[in-house]
Amino acid sequence: MAKKKRKKRGNSSRYGKDFHHLLYQRRHWSQGYARALRNHPYMGKMIPRDSLHSLIHSKIHDIPCPNGRECRMAYEEVVRREREGLIDVVHDSCEQRLDLLIEIWEDKCPATVAVLKWQRDLIAKNYKGGE
Repeated sequence: MAKKKRKKRGNSSRYGKDFHHLLYQRRHWSQGYARALRNHPYMGKMIPRDSLHSLIHSKIHDIPCPNGRECRMAYEEVVRREREGLIDVVHDSCEQRLDLLIEIWEDKCPATVAVLKWQRDLIAKNYKGGE
């Protein structure tokens, strides 16, 4: 069966920016709490399409998905911090968002954390402020 083609949406492409999901590829983050976490507004940010977005995806193919229990723990922590005002869905930088995931999974998901750190370092090196 042929793969269904998805129609691309114009995520502010007029301004040269795209929405970057910090957790990708979608097919690995498509069930249960992994999907809920990936789709949470805090797990993405508008970034320059032609420079940073392309660079990230050319260097890092995908982010390994932790098991369901670890995804649930991370999702619940993100929701709790958002509710308590400890994180800002609109203004926090990509680095801050990635640091939160790294903090949550540091001891439990070493493969995921290693790639998240790599992504954070790419953003910090190639994009001032990670905004």
